[in-house]
Formats: sequence, C-alpha cells, structure tokens
Amino acid sequence: MGEYVMTTITIGGLLPGEAGAAALIAAATAYYAEADSLVREALAAGRHVDLEDLQDRGQTPDLDAFCRAHGLAYQRAWVSQLGQFEAGLEYWQPGMDRPVEEAADEGGEPMIALAELRRCHRAGETLSGVVARLARAESTAVPPLILVPETGAGGLGSA
Repeated sequence: MGEYVMTTITIGGLLPGEAGAAALIAAATAYYAEADSLVREALAAGRHVDLEDLQDRGQTPDLDAFCRAHGLAYQRAWVSQLGQFEAGLEYWQPGMDRPVEEAADEGGEPMIALAELRRCHRAGETLSGVVARLARAESTAVPPLILVPETGAGGLGSA
C-alpha cells in the first residue's frame, strides 16, 4: 500500500499542434483524471497547466519522463506524510541535465531551512545565488503551454 499525498504538477512549453496536446493529455491522464479539460483550458487561456490529485509519495515518474523527453518544463510539488517524508518539489526545464529537488512548504513553493542556508554559506554560495536558485523552482517559473504548428519532422519533441 502506498503513501498517497496531494501532489501538484505545473507543466508548460511548446506543444506541436493537436497531436502534441493529445500526447500530453494521454501522459497526464494516467495520474490526473481531469487532465483533458485542464490542459485544454490552459491552452485556451495561454497559461501553464496545474494538475492536482493524490499520488503515491508525490511521484509521477512517467509524466515527468514524458515532459523531459518532449521539452516541457514542469514543477511537481508534494505535501509531507507525517513520519514518512517531508514536503518537497522537483523541477526541470529544457537545457537542464536532470531534474532538481528542493525543500518546499505545504503549498508547494520552495523554501530553505536555516541548516541548509548555513551549508550553502559554508560552500561559498551567496544569498543572491540561493534566492535565484529557489526562484527557478517556483511554479510561476514554468512558461505557458503554447500550441505551435506541427513541423512534420515526426514528433512531439521537434517543436
């Protein structure tokens, strides 16, 4: 039996035509029942999509992999499970080698504890550097979903 907790994922980026939207909806529906309507609403409004539901330990591995494979930025945040794990978030944007995890508050926004801030200071990081790193982890850093013309080059990742 899993440890199901409220999990929110914010996704944005370029989708090549209706095929791109359909592929994202298919990948997201495995975790989020309302993905179809929410993706279409986000596209119509010109904003990123926010999906929220209970997930095992706050993880959506296949959806995360889909986003990375197709150049879609995401920020996924989960709440804590008392005695099991803390709240946290993971984010990725095109150009990053791999996803990055950060501590998060129960609202899904990045935060830092004093002990971690001291570790950063000892490692030579500046306060402005730490703030910039955490700003990249905010859900508002995810761009809007935008439909672009299909290039015919054979796939979602060609946008």
